[in-house]
Amino acid sequence: MINVVIADDEEKICRLIMALGDWDSMGMTVTGTVSNGMEALELLGQKPADILITDIRMPGINGIKLIEKVSEISPSTRIIIVSGYAEFEYAQSAVRYGVSDYLLKPINKSQLNEALSKLAGEISGARQQADAMDRARLRTDADEQTIRSAVISDLLIDPSRELTEAALRDKYRFNTKGGAYRIICVKLDDAAAAVRRETSAAEGADAAQRDFFWNKVMSVMNSSLKDICDDIIMLTQSRYLYALISYPAKREEDLIKAVRSCLSQTVSLRGILRKEEAAYALGSVAADAADISASLSSAEKAIKDRLTKGNLRVLEADPSQGALYDKKLLDHYAKVVTHALETIDEEELLREIEELKTRIGSISGVRGFEIYELARQIGSMLLMRLELQDKNDRLKAFTTDCDNCGGIDALFAVTSDFVGCLMKELKAMREDSSVRPIRQAKKYLQNHYSQQISLEAISEELGLTPTYFSSLFKKETGTGFARYLSNLRIEAAKDLLRDSNLSVEKICCRVGYSDVRHFNKIFEQYAGVKPAVYRKLYG
Repeated sequence: MINVVIADDEEKICRLIMALGDWDSMGMTVTGTVSNGMEALELLGQKPADILITDIRMPGINGIKLIEKVSEISPSTRIIIVSGYAEFEYAQSAVRYGVSDYLLKPINKSQLNEALSKLAGEISGARQQADAMDRARLRTDADEQTIRSAVISDLLIDPSRELTEAALRDKYRFNTKGGAYRIICVKLDDAAAAVRRETSAAEGADAAQRDFFWNKVMSVMNSSLKDICDDIIMLTQSRYLYALISYPAKREEDLIKAVRSCLSQTVSLRGILRKEEAAYALGSVAADAADISASLSSAEKAIKDRLTKGNLRVLEADPSQGALYDKKLLDHYAKVVTHALETIDEEELLREIEELKTRIGSISGVRGFEIYELARQIGSMLLMRLELQDKNDRLKAFTTDCDNCGGIDALFAVTSDFVGCLMKELKAMREDSSVRPIRQAKKYLQNHYSQQISLEAISEELGLTPTYFSSLFKKETGTGFARYLSNLRIEAAKDLLRDSNLSVEKICCRVGYSDVRHFNKIFEQYAGVKPAVYRKLYG
């Protein structure tokens, strides 16, 4: 819409101009009428107009003085002068101030609308040109940003990529003066969103909020780092923001203080989102371009230390490899998974997950990335053993959920939720009349193999005939009842031979055999060697 202001000390002239103009057809609206130059300046100061129609003679500030001041405060405003014949030459002197047109009194409708139509075309053309220039500038800026941020996305895709000073300057247009480089990683967590599984509409709203939040964070980082860094490139990817900076090595302390200031300011922006928390991590110092990929890797490791150290501090690169690698925590869990899948025992798995979490809390020197990977393995180990068509999609979603957790409690809550859902699904898949009694029998055997067990006793317990149960058991397990029981006992004996100092005689009793010679014979049939030899080989 084109805004028009009319200034004339004669009210009837103002009403006449309003009545004669074809405002709607030309996309115009009269936003105000005033009776003198002072009022006109005041109105234009409050709300600039595209067109001013003014009399040449008015009390106070006359039309010439008004035109002079309007040309100073609003050069884009088009002006039409209205004058009588006697003031015609006087009105012509206003042309030097850029007056667009002038009309003689009495005002003629066709002349007024012709002048207005001409200005409407000029204004529309100027707006289109300005819009085109803005779009071109935005495209240029966006293209430049895309080229520059590609240095980070290329490293994320190929961490082994080695950069050079020349590539930074020529390919990625990065301003480097041969100082130091670092990667800054900012991570936005929302464990609640990981558990609640939002609708696509809600996810879209969250994405818009995140974009707005990241724009604010980038503004904070630019403002805080611009006086320290030679150049800075930033890239956002969903809940991550990465920044590559180049700075004089002697300003290391100033840089760390500035990043801490960024964190402090970012904390104050949390109201933009719901319950998200942001964490900052600094990658290792890169003395030259070739080391930037290592800085990125260390920043991604450091950001996971928020799991143990919290997110209200700048997390810095740590060369230590952690303390969980040699603990082999997953070995025992793998056996529990096997047992739980046999018996569909959800509670057993959830107890084991809680015990793993407790054990981690008692180990010093644990790194966040280790805990994250442990939790991811806990879920994926179970998932990979199930016959599901969408395994990869589920693993990807679970990994994302783990990545959105900012603390150990949240991480293990997400993991337990994932495992629990899988076990419930497995239970539903197997819950039919033919499988249920076999599952119950296998669970009983797992827990009581060290006792004297007979086919007849279990059949009676399940309410089935021994013949039918034996047939059903072999159909579902692929082996006979006696052989299945012997296999359980021998596997248990192997564990004891490897992991304990118990004598063969005691192990024999522990796994349900009363005769050592018979035990030795059965063990050799299954393991290929006698118990004592097995212990020497694997103990």
